[in-house]
Amino acid sequence: MNPPGPHAADAKRAQPGSLRRGTQRSKSAAEVVGVVLAGGAGSRLGRSKAGLRLPPGSPGEPGPTLVEWATARLGATPRIGEILVAGDGAAIEPPANVRTASVTAVGDGPGAGPAAGVLGAARARSGASLLVLACDLPLAPVGLLSALASSAADLAAAAGDVSDRWTMNLTCALWTPPALGVLASRAAGGDFRLYPLAGCSGLTIEPVAAAPFGNPDDVLLNVNTADDWDRARRLFDPRSPAALRLAAT
Repeated sequence: MNPPGPHAADAKRAQPGSLRRGTQRSKSAAEVVGVVLAGGAGSRLGRSKAGLRLPPGSPGEPGPTLVEWATARLGATPRIGEILVAGDGAAIEPPANVRTASVTAVGDGPGAGPAAGVLGAARARSGASLLVLACDLPLAPVGLLSALASSAADLAAAAGDVSDRWTMNLTCALWTPPALGVLASRAAGGDFRLYPLAGCSGLTIEPVAAAPFGNPDDVLLNVNTADDWDRARRLFDPRSPAALRLAAT
């Protein structure tokens, strides 16, 4: 399992927030905005991740880029009526062949790393809850995203082990306005890390198990290196419902 982040040890020292598991709330589609995190230079991989292509569903056809694939999965998730592709606004364009929902490119917000993408989306859709999916998590299934979208917590994130909140991946997560407010306050103070929020007091936090959807090491595979990318392509199923839906658009 990939570690949750380089500063997880710091996060463990934070005062823990309250945990809530297995809770759901009723939302209309307009209340949850899908967000693809498409920024990042891919320094360990040696190239930008956003344009990497997964295996095609049919010979002779290009496979989806990681941004297209993340957009397709969010578009197939119930309660998502709009998708934002967050990154460098000059370089990231919404996929033209994804018609499952309204797709708009937005620029980064303050800070750096994933926090900048999350805060850019929050700035573009003030007051909305955001279902965030990093484009470099190509094996997170629609079922897991649906479980996140249904959470009643302030912050719900996919987790390799629900008994250990530090396996939560906050780039595959539901961020509500209270959690976004805490992130914005931390960013204003110069701290752009996501993971300490997994133990933030004052927030109701829910780890959503990845295990019902497959091996957590696969489901939450984060493409950071060439070996990760090779493994993701081996595990990717172009016959999955979301892939077939993308091919039909």
